[in-house]
Amino acid sequence: MKTVPRITVKDTHSIRILVCHLIYSLGCPLKKQQLIEITSLEQAVNYFDLIEALDGMEENLCTVSELDGDTLYANTKLGDAAAREFSSDLPASVREKMFEEAVKVYTRDAMKKDKLYAVRYAESLDGSCTIGISIKDDKTGKQKYYLNICTGDKDSAEKIKNKIKTDPAQFSAYLDKYFE
Repeated sequence: MKTVPRITVKDTHSIRILVCHLIYSLGCPLKKQQLIEITSLEQAVNYFDLIEALDGMEENLCTVSELDGDTLYANTKLGDAAAREFSSDLPASVREKMFEEAVKVYTRDAMKKDKLYAVRYAESLDGSCTIGISIKDDKTGKQKYYLNICTGDKDSAEKIKNKIKTDPAQFSAYLDKYFE
């Protein structure tokens, strides 16, 4: 059986573009720990290379602040421009996998705020959206379902997000019944 070679992002410039792309695509800042977790998926980025890249992003591509004892990265205008203009230089498979993992990690972390559900969508460069949906079991408090739904556009993603937020218990009951 032939193994497929793993694609990794190694140079500091490309890692910085990837970080800007993730923050831009999600439309919100990310914690350092989240960035480490997202980029470690299938070892797409070496931990030490990521830390080196993050250290050089302050005040130029990203603003850096503290939140709950963790470092928080948010794109500057230059970081957003870098994401729009240069993220297509990264391998598409890496961009897509990291984007999906970012939605998953961000949605999972939103669940930790004692909510029974979390719905977050992020728009990709082609206008399609990935919606991350996490639902906790109301009895155990553990994650019961995690779904990724892909839509063709932002309007569809917003409609799905709002419908789930209107009655998350009904959506969870629907999934329970469907998977019986």
